[in-house]
Amino acid sequence: MHDVPDAPAAPDTAAAPDAPAHDRAVRLLRRSALWAGLLFLPAILLGVVLALASESGTACVMRGTCGEVPGWLYAVTLVVAGGAWLRALTVPYGAPPTRARWAALWTLIGAELLFLALVMAYFAG
Repeated sequence: MHDVPDAPAAPDTAAAPDAPAHDRAVRLLRRSALWAGLLFLPAILLGVVLALASESGTACVMRGTCGEVPGWLYAVTLVVAGGAWLRALTVPYGAPPTRARWAALWTLIGAELLFLALVMAYFAG
């Protein structure tokens, strides 16, 4: 008789529904980290403007009665924020974002908020 070749094997459809969910989660994580990083500078500028609009902020600039915040504390928060930003942005394509990547996003946000609080404390005197 005449042999008919076997039909090609069907691709594994069980993994297909998870791939778009992973891609959406990766995009969400990257987008969130990108916006958190990009909005950091405008947030600092807005914080400084608001601090200078207050009486204690004006006195800080005019009379030099600013608060004492160690410079190394600013540097540490910026280094932590930068490292967390890179960690959250560098999720490999095709891989689901891990809990550590999401923790990096929240660490980034926390470090930025701490930096803003330090800036505001400096002007509050």
